[in-house]
Amino acid sequence: MTMQQRTEPSPAAVLIAVAVLALVLTVAFGPLGFVIGLALFALMFVGTKNRAAPEQIVPMRTRTRIRRLSTAGRVAIIGESNYQDAIAEVARHAAAHTAEEAIQATAVLVPESANRHDQAVRVDLLRGDGSAITAGYLRGDQAADYQPLLLELAERGEVGSCPARIMGGGHRYYGVHLHLGDPRLLLLDHEALGTAPTMPAEQQVPVVGEEAHQHVLHRVVNGRTPVHVIAELRDCRIATGTHVGEHTLEVLLEGELIGQLSYAMGLRYCEMAQEWRTRTGRALCETVITNEGTRGLQAKLLLPK
Repeated sequence: MTMQQRTEPSPAAVLIAVAVLALVLTVAFGPLGFVIGLALFALMFVGTKNRAAPEQIVPMRTRTRIRRLSTAGRVAIIGESNYQDAIAEVARHAAAHTAEEAIQATAVLVPESANRHDQAVRVDLLRGDGSAITAGYLRGDQAADYQPLLLELAERGEVGSCPARIMGGGHRYYGVHLHLGDPRLLLLDHEALGTAPTMPAEQQVPVVGEEAHQHVLHRVVNGRTPVHVIAELRDCRIATGTHVGEHTLEVLLEGELIGQLSYAMGLRYCEMAQEWRTRTGRALCETVITNEGTRGLQAKLLLPK
């Protein structure tokens, strides 16, 4: 997916065109033509200055591949008061005053290395047509943590993206927070499942039975830990133990089984996974694989609370 590119005539080009028109009018109609051309020139000069003022609604003029980032965290942005018109446009001027009403959007994080702010990271929201519009910035200390990785992505022609939630509207200012993971595990190491949305990553849930699937885990991590991947959840039945025959969820990486949820966790998440599968086609979630020494490689799912 790429952000669309929009181009508009520059103010200089418009002024040159009007100046040429004024010259033609002067040649054709003499002093009267000169006066008309001068009036047009003045009107266009004022118009171009006025159009340039709302900086926040100028779409991003780059074609960049969007790279999905981890959603395992919550980050509030700053400076939204300067971009209320832009946020209202993305929110379609709707109001949301509770977490359940929050308006969903997609954010892209743009590092600004040559900016008046030190280590600034701009937060843009995507319109329906794929163009981007500025909504605010990361807080300074957070920008310092995220910017190095975002600059690496920019050098590869990529821009990081994450879900955003918009609150406010009506008689209240709009505010924006991001579902954005910690910088240490921000990049997903395995994106073969494409851009399908993942379940909200709010808490760690252990996987059981990984000891029988270490060969799959070793192939996925390829000698590096921790790694941050996307797993798929599918319905299954427990094959052994006290709860044999009961429903739970099996966990797959690259289409291969790596374990399953316990009976208790299955009770908690089976219905939620089914609802997510109905909405999006697949029940996907972020997963962190770590090396636990003598216990081998362990997987922890990032699932809703």
